Amino acid sequence: MGALKIEGIIFRSEDFEESAKLLQVFSKQYGLLNIYAPGVNKEASKNKYSVQTLSLSEFEIFKARSETKFSKLKTGNLINNFGQISKNYQNYIYMSVLVNVLSQLLEYGQKKNLIYNAFKTVIININNNHQAFINYVMFLLYYVQNSEYKMRLDRCSRCKKNDQKMVRFEYSDKTLICKRCLWPEETIQTESFVDIFYIQSKLGFLKMLEFNYHFDDLIALHIFLIDYLNNDLGVFIVNLDYLKKSALMKLNDNKMLKYK
Repeated sequence: MGALKIEGIIFRSEDFEESAKLLQVFSKQYGLLNIYAPGVNKEASKNKYSVQTLSLSEFEIFKARSETKFSKLKTGNLINNFGQISKNYQNYIYMSVLVNVLSQLLEYGQKKNLIYNAFKTVIININNNHQAFINYVMFLLYYVQNSEYKMRLDRCSRCKKNDQKMVRFEYSDKTLICKRCLWPEETIQTESFVDIFYIQSKLGFLKMLEFNYHFDDLIALHIFLIDYLNNDLGVFIVNLDYLKKSALMKLNDNKMLKYK
């Protein structure tokens, strides 16, 4: 088989042997790929700039027949190195979490155009420091809802209808509850918070980014998503301790009552 052209974002780039690297690449055409990049650590290598972590590049590769084996790099052409991300520690944390989630939950060799295009938008926006937190949190939700871990959020989980206002996100089974089906001991949550779950099923990713969000709602959503990914899906989240101590995972007791 001849060389194939792909576009991809470098998730991991590790030195190997004397002058090579082992790459984990999230590609537009094939999803996650492992790529062996010979000679890229040599000073004269024309490919060395294309294989740095978080770089967006075009590659020519000799693709391995097995998805879990290493394809071989022929040429690499850097499109964007997203160098501004590492200069902002908070933004760097966001990208580290997103790469962690995708590298652990995506399957090798499975094309995921919706996820790839959304992630490409996010990395560009975070690099430009444009609504970084919104991009980060909304991508986490978008990924979950476009994966095998999707929550059923288009109707009430009790009456199986969507003709009533949704008033509660039920954390225990990760579904929505309408006003008609609310149990006496259950509380009505903040409307704008519940709406995030309901409207996302009707919007594409770019439209999700344009929506006006309340910051407290985003923090509550972030707390839930990190807990869901870490505890329910078993994702090891880098810098989890830092996230838990940050203001991005804290609301005072009075505010948290709105989201119980």
